[in-house]
Amino acid sequence: MFWEVCVLYADGTEKVLQVFKDLEIALNCVDRIYAEDGYPMHMAYCVRPACSA
Repeated sequence: MFWEVCVLYADGTEKVLQVFKDLEIALNCVDRIYAEDGYPMHMAYCVRPACSA
């Protein structure tokens, strides 16, 4: 299974930043982003299963 790290904006749009094979690595990526950039009010980062096309 693949996992997407996404950024969700306050206006409802979203963008996939990166795709990972390992859930733990994807979650660590989000933790690292928040540790470096803090917790902004206008967007959020999340991990979700990648959509298969």
